[in-house]
Amino acid sequence: YRQKAVNDELLVAFGWGDGGGGPTREMLESARVLANLPGFPKLELGRAEDFFARLAERLEGEELPVWDGELYLEYHRGTYTSQGRTKREHRKAEWLYHEAEWLGSLASILSGQDACGDLREGWELLLLNQFHDILPGSSIRQVYEDSAQDFARIRELGEAALAGALEALLGEINLERDSAVVLNGLALPRGGLVALPGEALAGRTLAQQGEPLSCQTLESGEVLVAVPEVPALGYRAFALAERPRRGEASALELSLDRIETPFYQLELDASGRVASLYDKRCGREVVMPGERGNALQAFEDKPVAFDAWDIDIYYREKRTEVTELLEAAVEERGPLRGVLRLRWRFFGSSITQRLTVYRDHPRLDFVTEVDWAQEQTLLKVAFPTTVRATRATYDVAFGAVERPTHWNTSWDWARFEVPAHKWADLSEGNFGVALLNDCKYGYDVRGHVLRLTLVKSSVRPDASADRGLHRFTYSLLPHAGDWRGEVLAQGYDLNLPLRARLQRAQVGRLEPEHAFVTPMGLGGSALLDTLKRAEDGDGWIVRLVETKQF
Repeated sequence: YRQKAVNDELLVAFGWGDGGGGPTREMLESARVLANLPGFPKLELGRAEDFFARLAERLEGEELPVWDGELYLEYHRGTYTSQGRTKREHRKAEWLYHEAEWLGSLASILSGQDACGDLREGWELLLLNQFHDILPGSSIRQVYEDSAQDFARIRELGEAALAGALEALLGEINLERDSAVVLNGLALPRGGLVALPGEALAGRTLAQQGEPLSCQTLESGEVLVAVPEVPALGYRAFALAERPRRGEASALELSLDRIETPFYQLELDASGRVASLYDKRCGREVVMPGERGNALQAFEDKPVAFDAWDIDIYYREKRTEVTELLEAAVEERGPLRGVLRLRWRFFGSSITQRLTVYRDHPRLDFVTEVDWAQEQTLLKVAFPTTVRATRATYDVAFGAVERPTHWNTSWDWARFEVPAHKWADLSEGNFGVALLNDCKYGYDVRGHVLRLTLVKSSVRPDASADRGLHRFTYSLLPHAGDWRGEVLAQGYDLNLPLRARLQRAQVGRLEPEHAFVTPMGLGGSALLDTLKRAEDGDGWIVRLVETKQF
């Protein structure tokens, strides 16, 4: 401790267990004895707030060392991935509550009635389950049995609040004809695909100014419709219209080893991995020649200690490629979306993936189901790119952080597994590649290779951790420029797609299109991330995020 001349008072937090429990009688008796023990530093009980108030007063005007950048903990790297189902529940609940809050707020503001459901119980349950060791995935099995029940309640409360907000809002919109109201929960104007029940459409599609919109009927009976731009944090109604008798020609070509879209030419090898991905927009190859993209890799994962908590650097020494392709089939070949279904076997585990491409959107989605039977085995996916960059950028809560892609120093080497939220990006100025996800948090980027950790499967303290079914989506997004363009928008879009509801013609007092917010200043980089009612019921809370100045 090098600042003794400035501050000679230290805070020691205590209590029962490592979860902030209260003091025991024995602890209080020890404090009484130590307070008067000769030769021992003076000890007194107090509050943390009081300590920090005194500290601030003592440090006023003092010159202190400053750390600028990430405080990376060189430890417990496995907690980004352990108990993947619980992490998925968290991500989905966070977005569900985001939708319930902004829709409830918008409905209340526009309709004049209270449409904000009571989410306090749900938020408290969600925050409780973010406590360690629950969210990090380092608890015993019984904790996750309880947690699963909590998430069922969290979903129930969130969906009830969302349904109430939708009913209050949609019931007030003036609709001259039967319509679909498309809702955009992001503060970014966007279009995209929405799925509607085919029975309810009865052979119809949506229309813009009388012109039918492109659509595609799925095997499930649902109908995909490509809707144009929907306002930011708002909605837009599209009237139903008769579907053209002649279907659209598809701009997508799919076979078992080759896919072509308006954006890419993609070739697969005999194991279902990406042998080549040519970006038509940027005019360059994305996958490093001689290497394979979407390579599923399994590693022996036996840390020296703390099995669920840790990943040790030597895991890289025992790698097995997942190459036993059992099935490849074209599942969808439509004008808007194409899907190639791939299924691999890895010992007793199976991996089913739907490689999904689009006519209007440059994202490549890998919609994945893993039935995992292995233990102490780490599953990752790798994309070796043609990008040369010494630093990668990672999405974190309301910001982004850069980290080195090399191991020049021991500090660089220590960051062999790092946390991120919606995406990681590797860019070299005029071109880059981003790897997005909808519920994963562990990344490693070294040299030209982007990797995402998918499953961990430890055996302590939960002997059955991560065995069973996992569902998740990760996406590849080649792009021009750096991450400050498409990557931000696509990361949000993957996690919070457009929502659509069919509504009969009705007389209402709200316009059929509304935006709560328009793109704002700072060069278009300020984003209204959150809209909710104030906790005391008086006013509305907005959270603004500056997205591009990191």
